[in-house]
Amino acid sequence: MKVTKSQLPRRLEEVEDRFVDLWDTMSSLWGISPTMARIHGLLYITGAALSMDDIMARLAISRGNVSMNLSKLIEWGLVRRVHKRGKRRDYYESLSDVWEMFTMVAAQRKRREIDPIISMLRRCREELSPEALGGLAEEPIARERSNRVNDLLTFLTLVDSLAQRFF
Repeated sequence: MKVTKSQLPRRLEEVEDRFVDLWDTMSSLWGISPTMARIHGLLYITGAALSMDDIMARLAISRGNVSMNLSKLIEWGLVRRVHKRGKRRDYYESLSDVWEMFTMVAAQRKRREIDPIISMLRRCREELSPEALGGLAEEPIARERSNRVNDLLTFLTLVDSLAQRFF
């Protein structure tokens, strides 16, 4: 069925709504809240700089929730605050470059999830070292634990290194 010019705004809004729902679904894969994803999805798909009131009205969420999640999106580098000439309120827009957007998500996930794991594994390795355990480090059970920690640390360090080169 062909869409007429008068039907286009409603059809675009329907597609935008489906896209925002998709972003909501994908939020768990990114490690962000569904509301944060919905706000970002709306800003990304519309390509428009929207005010907090615009976002609240379109997504039917509270001012506090919009404000908190916009702050997180700005912190992540996925959204930026913009000013419109002659307007007193702030507007927000999403990055438009898909590669840059997913690079930012990957960097944030790495900082929040991978880096602390690697740090803790290094600490575990130190605690299982001959310096920390003295002569007990040669006990089979201590060597086994040390090998397991080292194997995991080696693997995650390699994955981290590859991810940094990729992104």
